[in-house]
Amino acid sequence: MKSNIYNKNFLITGGTGQVGSFLTEELLKNGANVTVIGRNMKNLKEIKNLVHTKKINFIECDLMNEDNIKEKSDFLQNIDFLVHLSSQFRFSKPNEISSAHHTIGLDIKGIIFLIQQLKKLEGILFASSVAVYGKPADTPVNENFPIKPITFYGCGKFAAEKYLKLHCNNKNIPLTILRISTIYGQRDRSDQMIPIFIEKALKNEPIDVYGKSLRDFVHISDVIRAIISGITLNQNKTINIGTGKGFSNHFILKEIIEITKSKSKIIHHEKSDNYNFVCDNLKAIKELGFVPTVLFEKGLEDEITWYKNELEIESEQHDNN
Repeated sequence: MKSNIYNKNFLITGGTGQVGSFLTEELLKNGANVTVIGRNMKNLKEIKNLVHTKKINFIECDLMNEDNIKEKSDFLQNIDFLVHLSSQFRFSKPNEISSAHHTIGLDIKGIIFLIQQLKKLEGILFASSVAVYGKPADTPVNENFPIKPITFYGCGKFAAEKYLKLHCNNKNIPLTILRISTIYGQRDRSDQMIPIFIEKALKNEPIDVYGKSLRDFVHISDVIRAIISGITLNQNKTINIGTGKGFSNHFILKEIIEITKSKSKIIHHEKSDNYNFVCDNLKAIKELGFVPTVLFEKGLEDEITWYKNELEIESEQHDNN
């Protein structure tokens, strides 16, 4: 048991998602009391086995609705540590105002409304993203690289970083910011690239792949270890979380086809805005003792196995209805 986790009261935003559900499980294993806050508590699929645990509490609340948060304030008075995971990831054109509202709004309005209700915080960990760097001129990317986001998602994350730094400095609350690279693994969202590739490969359908850029993919289990280390550190630090290795979409797709023994045809499309992104891990090693442990190919195999099981469960449920 980690001393600054055991019997502490944690609040997790985005607790029903991939990262949040695994983190909730890990915190409970370490003896924490966990409150999960989210807009739709019907989406408890990944943590349904924890619902009857006495050390977990669920609050259904819209973080972009100040009145809604105030209504739940009684449940938030004894929170010791906030882990802010919520975000709105949307693929959209840069000029789509509706996308800006949803994406940046949740990162900024949501955290401003929420944090005003938390009166006795001992620390905050914010899950930011390497999207704040935009298109770096070179790799690997360290924490001193220029901040030049090219998406509303990246803008929202950086704006939330700035607000949290200001708030935490004024209130003397330690703030750990983890700029996390592309996450993959079990419980990945079905609209993400790797699950899309897997599903099409399992169906032997043709698969489109775009560009030749390299991206840094970090396994969900390594991300959870990094977050736990960040909570334990509980200092004013900004740290990149990745593997220091890059893989192209084409390489990933070929691996998936080989593992699944798929007959899918690869349709490659050139992309004009290719750029590579690989994290510099030196600060993560120094500050967190973080070294990724999951080899990409093994992590990919595990995600494929998990996804197959999910499809089988869905098929059985459909047949029973």
